[in-house]
Amino acid sequence: MEILHPLILHVAVTFLLGLAVGISRYKAASSGQVKVSEIALRQPNWPLTVTKIGNAFHNQLETPILFYLLIVLLLVTKQEDPTYLALAWAYVAVRLVHLAIHLTINHVLYRFLIFASSMFILMIMWGKFVLAIM
Repeated sequence: MEILHPLILHVAVTFLLGLAVGISRYKAASSGQVKVSEIALRQPNWPLTVTKIGNAFHNQLETPILFYLLIVLLLVTKQEDPTYLALAWAYVAVRLVHLAIHLTINHVLYRFLIFASSMFILMIMWGKFVLAIM
C-alpha cells in the first residue's frame, strides 16, 4: 500500500492547484480584470497569471490519469514492488518540477523536456506491468 503515497501527494497538489485556479479566477472576475461575459464560454480572455495557473491545473489532469490507473492496477494485481515505488516517486517528483516550471519561468523547452521525462518514467512503469501480467 506504500505505492499510494506518491499518488496521494500528487492528488493533494492537484487539489491545491485547483483551489488556486478558483481563487485566481474569482479575484480576476470580481476585481473587474475580466468580464464574466468574456470568459463564460471558455474564451481565452483571462489575465496571463490566471491562464498560467489554469493551464498548469489542466496539465495535472491529463497524463497523470494513466499513472493513477496503473497504481490501482498494481494494487489489484498485487504487482507492487520497490521498483514501482521508486518509479512512482520519480514520476511525481518530475511532475512537480514540471508544475514549478509551468508556474514560474514557463520556458517551453524546459517544460517539454521535463514532460518527456515524466512520460518516459510512465512508459517504463507500464511496460514493466504489461510484461509482468503476460
